[in-house]
Amino acid sequence: MAEGLTFGVMCSGTSFQKWQSEAIRLLIQNGHSPALLIMDGRYAGVQKEPKPAFKPQKYSLLWRASVRLLFKHGQKTLVDMEPELRSVQRRVCTVTAEHFAEYFSAEDLDAIKSAHLDFILRFGFNILRGEILNAAKYGIWSFHHDDEEKYRGGPPGFWPIYKNDTVSAAMMQRLTDKLDAGIVLKKAWMKTLFHSYKTNLDVLLLISSAWPADMANQIASLGYKPGLPSTTSAAVYKVPGNLKMFYFLLKLIRNRIAFYWNDLFRAERWNIGIINTSVQELVFSDKPVGPEDVLWMRERSSRNYFADPAGFIEENKVHILMEDYSYADNKANISESVFDPHSNTFSVPLKSIESKEHLSYPFIFVHGENIYCLPESYRYGYIGLYKRNYSEGIFVEDHVLLDQIDAVDPTLINHHDKWWLFFTLRKYSNTHLYIYFADELEGEYKPHPCNPVKMDIRSSRPAGLPFIHEGELYRPAQDCSKTYGGRIAINRIITLTETEFSEEFVNYVGPLANTRYSKGFHTVFGLGRYTLVDSKRTKFNFSHFGRQARHKFRKH
Repeated sequence: MAEGLTFGVMCSGTSFQKWQSEAIRLLIQNGHSPALLIMDGRYAGVQKEPKPAFKPQKYSLLWRASVRLLFKHGQKTLVDMEPELRSVQRRVCTVTAEHFAEYFSAEDLDAIKSAHLDFILRFGFNILRGEILNAAKYGIWSFHHDDEEKYRGGPPGFWPIYKNDTVSAAMMQRLTDKLDAGIVLKKAWMKTLFHSYKTNLDVLLLISSAWPADMANQIASLGYKPGLPSTTSAAVYKVPGNLKMFYFLLKLIRNRIAFYWNDLFRAERWNIGIINTSVQELVFSDKPVGPEDVLWMRERSSRNYFADPAGFIEENKVHILMEDYSYADNKANISESVFDPHSNTFSVPLKSIESKEHLSYPFIFVHGENIYCLPESYRYGYIGLYKRNYSEGIFVEDHVLLDQIDAVDPTLINHHDKWWLFFTLRKYSNTHLYIYFADELEGEYKPHPCNPVKMDIRSSRPAGLPFIHEGELYRPAQDCSKTYGGRIAINRIITLTETEFSEEFVNYVGPLANTRYSKGFHTVFGLGRYTLVDSKRTKFNFSHFGRQARHKFRKH
């Protein structure tokens, strides 16, 4: 195991917001050591929040009242860490303010440098300038809980809701001497939660709490590989005045009503279709898919739906495995239907993998003479590999690839003589992409040192079989920024090694307009001249309504 780093924390005392305390604890749990608390002499010892970054404006009474009554607690709740940090050395510092920036004294700088810190977390002070930026080996790490390319200033997480921006973002950066031009260390794009400002902000804060430990782990194992500085020229936002705040509160009420209405009365209803064209033609052709291009399976009943198609071709027929979901049971098994190209018909789906727990996303691949299935089985806490039993026409569990992991949509490919396993985890199933790799199909699978390798609601979660086009590898991913499984993002993989991963967005596919299923599109699976897809519509379902209503009643 690589040797841990030493770090300092800029703060006002030993009380931290909940997400900040979690960041410190995760660092310690991962073997990194707090060596110095750099305390702001103006507030040191005062057990309250640091000086607010945004001063209340003269006409922001509604903002102040909302913060006090509606937006309090959550990840901004204070946590006393005095017992855990009692043995850590402390330095109470004074700063000199010049033109909105703060400078440390030479005496304080010498004391901080003598601690030989690898990095400093900024949980206190304001805009920093001067030698303090180089007082630690890897600089000062600071957070901005918004997309700096759109919203500078603050309040954090507020303006995406106000401006109907479907994506909110957060960033951890290494500070430089240029305002809003720090070196980006970590960044995530999340779905904006329009019905609750507090929840939207809490998600951004909680996600970022893991980044210091993730970054420190990467430095310890791979060395420091700095990213690029931000080049934002976005407008600087401030605390909203009374008029804007009144409009915002009305918007929240409207959004919350819409949220509960859709949650209770608009159940998702997916179905599977087959398109007589290759996935490459589907993705890169300028011709849109029309209703006449998709042959849909017949819906079984209002109590079930089919989704997540994958398959293989045998004796010129397309065998399609799918999630066979029951609203009443709130779970799915894996079923199989056979498509006959000569009659353009689907056989009645029959159970292929049955389980007491929910199974979905039956990812299919061929290796040697065997056909394998890798279903999503996060409720079991492992990734199981199933092999085709030809005599019985079913899949039987053959091997456990990863244990004690709640992986979502596991996708396995062999690339450059190595096996690469892509998935998300249940907690952030639509945003955080993880990679594991192994030399052999059965493992041992090792985590990529940059995990999560990507955090983007628009293009992370796997959405079917990766494919080769003109010698390059492409990876379909879900765009869940507007709705779950809203459309598919096609990413071109640039670098895929044991120490690096990068990909670039190419284009979006779907949803399939002018069809019955035009509300979402979240799987593409290429099978030679055919492409399997799934799409959704929404409709009231009594079982779904009852379950959601009971869940909300228990929560309240």
